[in-house]
Amino acid sequence: MIVHGHEITSPLRISADVCIIGSGCGGGAAAKVLAEAGKRVVVLEEGGAYAPSEFPSSGEQAYTELYQERGGLATEDLAVTVLVGRTVGGSSTINWTTSLRTPEFVLDDWTRSKNVVGFSSAELEPYFARVERYLNIHPEPDHRHNRQNSIILKGAAALGYRAKSTGRNVRDCVELGVCGYGCTAGAKMSVDVTYIADAVKAGATVHADCRADHIESAGASRLVHGSVLDRASRAPRLPFTIEAPLVIVAGSAVASPLILRRSGLGNNDHLGRHLTFHLTCAVAGVYDEVQDPWKGIPQSAMCDEFLNKNGDGSGFWVEAVPLDPILAAMGLPGFGAPHRELMEKMRHLAVSIMLVKESDSEGAVRASDAGRPLLTYDRGPRDRATLRQALAEAARIHFAAGAREVLTLHTRRTLIPSVGEVERVLDNAAWDDNEISLYSAHPLGTCRMGEDPRASVVNSRGNVHGAPGVFVVDGSVLPTPLGVNPQVTILAVAEKNAQWIAENWSSAVGSRR
Repeated sequence: MIVHGHEITSPLRISADVCIIGSGCGGGAAAKVLAEAGKRVVVLEEGGAYAPSEFPSSGEQAYTELYQERGGLATEDLAVTVLVGRTVGGSSTINWTTSLRTPEFVLDDWTRSKNVVGFSSAELEPYFARVERYLNIHPEPDHRHNRQNSIILKGAAALGYRAKSTGRNVRDCVELGVCGYGCTAGAKMSVDVTYIADAVKAGATVHADCRADHIESAGASRLVHGSVLDRASRAPRLPFTIEAPLVIVAGSAVASPLILRRSGLGNNDHLGRHLTFHLTCAVAGVYDEVQDPWKGIPQSAMCDEFLNKNGDGSGFWVEAVPLDPILAAMGLPGFGAPHRELMEKMRHLAVSIMLVKESDSEGAVRASDAGRPLLTYDRGPRDRATLRQALAEAARIHFAAGAREVLTLHTRRTLIPSVGEVERVLDNAAWDDNEISLYSAHPLGTCRMGEDPRASVVNSRGNVHGAPGVFVVDGSVLPTPLGVNPQVTILAVAEKNAQWIAENWSSAVGSRR
């Protein structure tokens, strides 16, 4: 059953076996596994619940209703805009469907240097395979790539760079191009229509518009306290308390450490730290031919030639981005007439994003006096150099695919007129914070896992060190950036650890590891 906030008319107090805070990839996967194992599961979701036919029809409405901070969540210095979902299904409901396994070199690093056990490629293989079958993950054939994805494949091939079609979690996709608004066709196999729907069939209850605040221990139980929200104003309406012997925190790498901190849990030097972003920027190729960058499948190809190219675990990869008017208005440089001029060229732009797998950059999450998340992020010199290289290579891909010129997202308009001018133009560009537009849709790592309590927040099964019965199963537990879009990784890790909880219930509830 899904209960909407407006349906709750008095203070709520209920009991369950498991209370899950968050309904995204981590919380949704855990809810399905545990409900199907016969546990009484209650899921709390701060955002609203929508059927496919109820998703917003405009970008303005979608960013207002489905995203944290209406799409305006950013680091404290406003240097990085962070896009995070706020709806049943979490960010899976509004992402662009790219579905990729964790690279083996990343998993090897977790085992070798982060003291994580149970997550080798062989140990995760059955969970990857299960996720891929369940979500119908498959690459698109060549004829279904839109212009922006075709440009990546064409330009990379001309330069001899490795590129490929990516897996997508869709069934009967009709190419609406509005994945970021929620799929009104019901074709995206996001968590809301898969894991959450099956959890509900197995008896779970999802309370939408309910924001968890903190967890309190009460003997053998845990009490999750929070507020029922008014969906329009987001103001608290009524209090709630969920009583359960086991609590799973899955509020994202932004929210989960704040919940633990308010609860007095996981209070070591690492809680809220080690925030990574897959720091993202973009270039726009300007073409004579009409591109209509908002049409078709948003993201179906990638160039990963430069990911771990030197065997050092760093690098970047290139993907497409759907350029709807709101993203264009946010990202394209300039003000007034110059900005309007670029907006008027939208039909002739094709945009690629470059995502950096950080090697020497990280941030932190803490709470403001009002309880809102405050994000900080420091870019290291090595990652700054990688970002510059990423812009250069993405520009070359566009020129190889036939672009007339390439525009960057530097605050001061920076136009590359030809492939021979790439290095000169970028050498003369400004690269400090707030001098180039930066983004992330992949915040990770603020409750990282590991077996050493002195160097991690949760153990390899997600149990918060020193807190029996409290687990974390979202992207916050991933100990390093991935180098791929994270939803498959989060789902596989959550399924694996939720299965352990189901099979080791007494230990999970009472373990003091």
